[in-house]
Amino acid sequence: MGALANMIALVSDLHANVEAFEAALRDIDPFSVESVVCLGDLVGYGASPREVLTLARDRCAFSLLGNHDAALLDDQDAAGFNERALLAIDWTRRTLDPEKEENWDLWDWLGSLVPAMVAPFYGEDVGFVHASPCQPLQEYLMPNAHKRPDQLAANFAAAETRITFFGHTHHPGSFVEGEAFVRAEGEDAVLVIDPKRRYLINVGSVGQPRDGDPRLGYALFDGETVRWRRISYDHGATRNRILQAQGLPDSLGDRLLQGR
Repeated sequence: MGALANMIALVSDLHANVEAFEAALRDIDPFSVESVVCLGDLVGYGASPREVLTLARDRCAFSLLGNHDAALLDDQDAAGFNERALLAIDWTRRTLDPEKEENWDLWDWLGSLVPAMVAPFYGEDVGFVHASPCQPLQEYLMPNAHKRPDQLAANFAAAETRITFFGHTHHPGSFVEGEAFVRAEGEDAVLVIDPKRRYLINVGSVGQPRDGDPRLGYALFDGETVRWRRISYDHGATRNRILQAQGLPDSLGDRLLQGR
């Protein structure tokens, strides 16, 4: 794919997977990227929270707060988490011990994040949420959400902008208002933006894809098109970090090999 002018790169759901995040940034670097934006869930599941938080703070124009990030900050936001997710949050909190001064800057930065933002790009305001316009931290807009047209209609109504990017489900693709989800499949899937239509666009997951493709996923946006990238990275190294961490379930590493 040739370079596009003045793109933004959208990453989401990094989940403390530094190998995947570094690979995504290496892929982004050759393009003409104006900004890198992170849609949240920097932590949880993976074994490299410090490295991922530091990279996101240093490389992203802004990052959003995801539900796993919120749970790390406040146990009340972990309501509904399964056992593996809870174990990972507990492990992350011990690893980033908030009682140690060396960690305070990361905690302060994480605590400053919000789950939704609107920012100007390409002559119009663009929306960014972690989960959904209706519930920026928690709601799942799954690929089958068209079977609940009331849910989609409510989210398009709640969206403050014509184009809204989200993450959270780890499934890359898009909803056009009034239509079913279109998966971003294959190499460099492309969505051409119709200036007369409204969109909810999932950028995919860098740290833990769940669409059956274990390659990391992120998106590039130039105002007229969205292009999804799928990039291989060293799953084995990420899995080994998890297996060697005391307190993280082995299954969190195993699932990376299947993209589930």
